[in-house]
Amino acid sequence: MDLIAAARDFKISEMYRTDLMIGLEGEIDPLKRLLDPAFTDTLWEYEESRVGDMIPGSMHPKQVAAFEAGVRHRLLFWGNQCGKTTLGAAECALLALKRHPILTGGNPTTIWASALTWELWENILLPELLTWIPEDRIISAPEPFKSTPGRRTIRVRADDGTESMVVGKSVQQGRRSYQSAKVHLVWFDEEHPESIWDEVLLRLVRFGGSTITTATPLLGLTWLYWRLYKGWQSGELPDVWASHAGLEDNPSITADQIEMVKRQFAGDPAQLAARLHGQFAKPAGLALASFDPNKNLETFTHDDAVHANRQTKRPWTHVCGIDFGYWRFAFLHGMVDPASRLHLAKEYFSQKQTLETRARHIHEHLEAYGAPPETRLWGDNANPTDINELNKEFKRIGSPYRARAVKGESKARVTGTMLVNNLLARGALLIARSVSDESVWYRGMDAASDGHPTAGSRLLYEIGQWRYEKPKSDDKVQAQDPVDDTADGADCIAALRYLCMSHFRPPSHDKPPKKPDNPNIDGGYENMQKKIRDKLKKQGAA
Repeated sequence: MDLIAAARDFKISEMYRTDLMIGLEGEIDPLKRLLDPAFTDTLWEYEESRVGDMIPGSMHPKQVAAFEAGVRHRLLFWGNQCGKTTLGAAECALLALKRHPILTGGNPTTIWASALTWELWENILLPELLTWIPEDRIISAPEPFKSTPGRRTIRVRADDGTESMVVGKSVQQGRRSYQSAKVHLVWFDEEHPESIWDEVLLRLVRFGGSTITTATPLLGLTWLYWRLYKGWQSGELPDVWASHAGLEDNPSITADQIEMVKRQFAGDPAQLAARLHGQFAKPAGLALASFDPNKNLETFTHDDAVHANRQTKRPWTHVCGIDFGYWRFAFLHGMVDPASRLHLAKEYFSQKQTLETRARHIHEHLEAYGAPPETRLWGDNANPTDINELNKEFKRIGSPYRARAVKGESKARVTGTMLVNNLLARGALLIARSVSDESVWYRGMDAASDGHPTAGSRLLYEIGQWRYEKPKSDDKVQAQDPVDDTADGADCIAALRYLCMSHFRPPSHDKPPKKPDNPNIDGGYENMQKKIRDKLKKQGAA
């Protein structure tokens, strides 16, 4: 079906057709009110709502534009409280009921509503979907705000009497769970890993399905920006359409609330641009500004690693970096080719896991990638207990791998930052696009907070956020040491620095000068005279 042709003459004002909005006598259909141009209330009270007493009564202009876009892949980069979740749920409900004026379904119509975690699916997506699907059309559904493994499908009776399915998905299932024969619509709530997008795209291209992504661009310039957004901007991807919206686009947000957000993020213009306007913004003062996705990202798979291990004449070197911590533990594995280029094959970012779990994960990965037992795992030497305890777990599970403490000079942050920047600029540091697969981690996790779920590479996130602190006054000199708090701890970058500094800048082992036999004799003057005589002899011989 040509979505652009179907949407060319469609206007949302024409969507109000009573014969399509069938419901029980006397029962209010929330979709009917949302799309009714005669109903102008911004909010109204709905007894069957699962997301609060008050729900939107009409679409704001940005929602209307997104609804009428008529392209295969819609990207909604909207700030918080802009109605993006409402629009995503309404799109799924309309298609499930076979009321959508542009998208077409099948028998049965299959829709995926995908979140980063099951907790987000149960607490955010599921209640929103159950709010906008008329209650009399729900055949069966899981209970919201409650963990129900195995029951994550909403079965809906469409207007034509057929059955539709809205299937819950989560990044935590892994990319293989996104393989299916035929899907008509996929709703991605927040940015998903690139590997999952690739998995879904293969199926949608074949069967003509569509996607809608609703995300606040808080992660900066990620793959979604470089691959899809830039392609839309340049006109190279005609099937992609993007939209920006912020708090100011939502008529239910007051001026006082907007001012409060401006004050809260006054010191972080990039975060303010994302939340207030849904705009991508590159943070000022990035420490690893040499990173270029077109130069520093590559396709490096397990098969590539196996092939590299077979090179007997010029074998590749395995090297790893570790940064310890209970709330944030980072492990990076790289392989250095004969041309001294570092290929980062895998990252492992662990939060609140036991040392045994971490040791087993590292062992299984290194063993699968053919890393020899003598592979160096460089770890922070600030607390030797961390290294000793991890090595005890390696020994207990029968692993031959061992962590080693980095030398003091290999922890130099300023020098390490310069080295990593130099490697990035020369194209000598390459990061696999699948470095994290479909990992989910939590920004800001600590003893007081569970943090915010985030999917994708933690390392690439840190590279896009790690920056220098702006001087607090004009007369202060710019500090050359990046601030870890700007990248939620910068743990993967720390592991990267240990790895690079230990492999590419090994500490010097020059012998110290020989001590005099008699410490009471100062031979400094005699030694200086001898050097002068030797120099004059060389000049005379020349």
